[in-house]
Amino acid sequence: MLIYYCYTLNSIKLIPIKVERQTSQFNLIDCLLDSLNKNSQKLLDYDILTISSKFVSLSEGRFVKLSDISVSSFADKLSKKYNINPNLSELIYRESDEIFSGSDGFVLTFKNGVIVPNAGIDTSNIMIGYAILYPENPFQSAQNIKSEIQKLFKVNVSVVITDSRLMPSRIGTTGVAIASAGIEPIHDERGKTDLFGNSMRVTQKAIADDLSSAAQLLMGECNESIPFVIIRDSNLQMTKNKYKVSSFSVGPDECIFIKGLSELTF
Repeated sequence: MLIYYCYTLNSIKLIPIKVERQTSQFNLIDCLLDSLNKNSQKLLDYDILTISSKFVSLSEGRFVKLSDISVSSFADKLSKKYNINPNLSELIYRESDEIFSGSDGFVLTFKNGVIVPNAGIDTSNIMIGYAILYPENPFQSAQNIKSEIQKLFKVNVSVVITDSRLMPSRIGTTGVAIASAGIEPIHDERGKTDLFGNSMRVTQKAIADDLSSAAQLLMGECNESIPFVIIRDSNLQMTKNKYKVSSFSVGPDECIFIKGLSELTF
């Protein structure tokens, strides 16, 4: 079913919430409450709370000590082929939905509907000697966080769990949504017309990804310590619909980048 809706977006506010560094599993909602108070901020109805996926993972205990990981023969071959720590290679093997290929230091994988190096596993912004994974079920995490916020703060907000990603041929990272709750993640433009009256046949706006990219401007990649960004006055439609990976992405067999490169012939 296609969902059409209109919104007027004149301006939005991005509000960073600085947080004390966490070094073990913790209660994310308690941390949010404490951080809002320390930042002299509060959540309002219709706010969109964007949260770093790695911060969600840390709160859920989704991190491992690399030296504790047993290495399989496949991971050992992967490690030697792409010059990757064998223990990290094992995690990549376990966490990937699909492995494509790689280059020095990286394995190109498909994870939670995203083409991502190393299955989204990171060894930065985590304790030395550890690796942090994606949340076990990011869509359930987003829904749980939204529900807990509504109970505690008595406000109706949306939640977007974000990560940074690489784009083919581009230098640097941008934002990507790995899950959301309470907001329509895709705005379907098909059937509409452009400024010149041309019919839009394939265009769909990745609203959740756009919000993630906006939030990444403030979250940063280093020691900013801003895992929460509140997006306010977006005028985007909220929803009670629940979503899954297929709501955000297509499979490898439908991806233009994967198909285009794998079918390249001269």
